[in-house]
Amino acid sequence: MAEAGVTVHGLREVVRGMERLGVDVQDLKTAFQKIGTKAQAQAKMNAPKVSGRLAGTVRQSKRKNAVILMAGYNSKKLRYAAVHEYGWPERGIPAKRYMRRTVEQLGGYAVRELEDELRSLVRKRGF
Repeated sequence: MAEAGVTVHGLREVVRGMERLGVDVQDLKTAFQKIGTKAQAQAKMNAPKVSGRLAGTVRQSKRKNAVILMAGYNSKKLRYAAVHEYGWPERGIPAKRYMRRTVEQLGGYAVRELEDELRSLVRKRGF
């Protein structure tokens, strides 16, 4: 399965460099949490709605250096989450791409949010 996402090239190196300078990059966790919360809400809105159960399973990871959205995760009854995302041509089920659409809608927002947070951390340290 193809992965959808926004990758900020060089972010890992920036984070490591800031840690070496003594910047508490745990503060970035707050930015990723903010991005994840907005992405989770958007993915729930984008999810196909028949019963609403699929939208109810959209979750985000809590990491200091990434946001990962999941739907239908750990739910045997909702194994169709991937089918809605990627489709099932043999059964005539088209791809809905609700998670990919979320990434496309919020990619620019995520990058801007990270840039703002990095600038704020740099200013706090007086660099």
